[in-house]
Amino acid sequence: MRLRHYIIIFLFVLTGCSADSAEAIKPDQSITDSITLTPVDLAQGETAKLRPFLGTMSGAFKLRYEGEKPSASLDMDIWENGVKVDSAGSIGDLFFSPEGQVNNSNEIEVIISIDTVRTEEDKEVGIVKISTGSGLATFTLPWNSELKGRGLIQNTETLTFTPDHPVHTFAMHATSSNQVFAGGFSEESLSKIEWALVFTLRFDE
Repeated sequence: MRLRHYIIIFLFVLTGCSADSAEAIKPDQSITDSITLTPVDLAQGETAKLRPFLGTMSGAFKLRYEGEKPSASLDMDIWENGVKVDSAGSIGDLFFSPEGQVNNSNEIEVIISIDTVRTEEDKEVGIVKISTGSGLATFTLPWNSELKGRGLIQNTETLTFTPDHPVHTFAMHATSSNQVFAGGFSEESLSKIEWALVFTLRFDE
């Protein structure tokens, strides 16, 4: 009888240990995919040495993902009178890492430089340069010479969001009235824009 009691106690202990072990290795279901945007001051750190080579309208930010690597693109949207009217280009596979790269990081730094130049035909065009760490892209777009005043719209604080909706990351807005306002990416602020080039992070499902 006593032997039976010992066997029963042993089975209870063994079952309890197995349950504890299973609980210990159970993955945390609360962890979700997320992306963190951190503003970068171009006048500080390593990026400061690039300042002389950047356009008059420049900015930078870091993007870091947690969880599964997202399929993300950085789209350039043209806004007029508070609404998106066209697309000026896009960089796909934003978190691309070249094969054989030793530091396959889940963080990238995006540097955007915007300037206007005159062509040989004496036409003013906009030049947009975007560095993502793995490459440099250059875009040329028509420019309305009546747009004299220019300003930047940037995130000033760190943001964390899930990759299931578009997120505005950076913008240059311009006006023909030479009255540049300080705004953000809220619907109210964007509705007041006369013209803007808005950089939007979008994700494939």
